[in-house]
Amino acid sequence: MSKISLKKEARIKEDILRLLYDRYPGFHYTNVVSYEILRNNEFVLRLLDELMKEGLVSFIDEKGGRGIRRKWSLKKEVFERYKELLP
Repeated sequence: MSKISLKKEARIKEDILRLLYDRYPGFHYTNVVSYEILRNNEFVLRLLDELMKEGLVSFIDEKGGRGIRRKWSLKKEVFERYKELLP
């Protein structure tokens, strides 16, 4: 697999944040996010974990028949900050 530059990785994170902003306050599965931004599930999960460590997104675990699945959303404080910045 080819390596993605840090600059492109940052742009993909921006795409993820924009998607979650547009669909706030809903929570979305990792596979939905990866489908919408046309990226691999594992790659998107890694980026979402990094965004979580940065304090930008949160998740809830959903336990079901196939194990634990995560649903992601922007944190309320982050949504409010973005709302002030965007026209």
